Amino acid sequence: MGVICGHQDGAIATFVERIWVGAHFEHYKLQNLNNSSTLVSTTVMHLEKEAHLESHFLSMNGGLIRNNTRIDFQGKDGTANVYGLYLMDRKQHIDNQVFVDHAMPGCTSNEMFKGILDENASGVFNGHVLVRKDAQKTNAYQSNRNILLTDTAKANSKPFLEIYADDVKCSHGSTTGQLDSEAMFYLRQRGIGEDSARMLLLYAFAAEVVSKIAIPQLRSRIEDMIKKRLMGELQICEQCVLHCSTPEHPVEFEIDLSKI
Repeated sequence: MGVICGHQDGAIATFVERIWVGAHFEHYKLQNLNNSSTLVSTTVMHLEKEAHLESHFLSMNGGLIRNNTRIDFQGKDGTANVYGLYLMDRKQHIDNQVFVDHAMPGCTSNEMFKGILDENASGVFNGHVLVRKDAQKTNAYQSNRNILLTDTAKANSKPFLEIYADDVKCSHGSTTGQLDSEAMFYLRQRGIGEDSARMLLLYAFAAEVVSKIAIPQLRSRIEDMIKKRLMGELQICEQCVLHCSTPEHPVEFEIDLSKI
């Protein structure tokens, strides 16, 4: 069930989905409006026994973005992989709030969120994993990594584990920093200009999340959007070492509907 209401510069969206026993569900949310837009979304997923979820939050542009995500394991042996990538600049702000409720045994959740923040942009990641008393054999992992390109960009990260079971494997991690100076030096020593080296490192940082997109045509389009976003423009730069592609024909996503 999905409900969307809003206007030109702002939108509020709620998406609720039940993933039935043994089902495999892929979810993609792309946010790419403009610097004056406000986007607030709530996504709720209920996973039954042995259900599998792949969820992707890709935020390229938006004045103020807040993504509220809740995942409830309501059956045993479920799996949920939640990926996020955000590229913010100017005074843009993004807030990712993720809550995962491990109420049943044998379930696995994995969160990986990565952000690139430029100029006066700011980002928030708040990941909360709850492992209830009866949720034995739980595996839960959280990771949030941010690159700040200026001294005025900010990142606030709070991965949080609340565990009441004793037979679990859980971990969380968070890093915030600048581009690796040694990697920059390595590329510069091989004749790559500073701007191109910087872009290559940023793209490699983002590619870890993009590589999880299962639809090849969609992954290719998102890769091009990221390259153009990192260049700070929507035009192709012939001098760019990344060579963004321009498809001659509209891209069509072929999705098998025979089992629906």
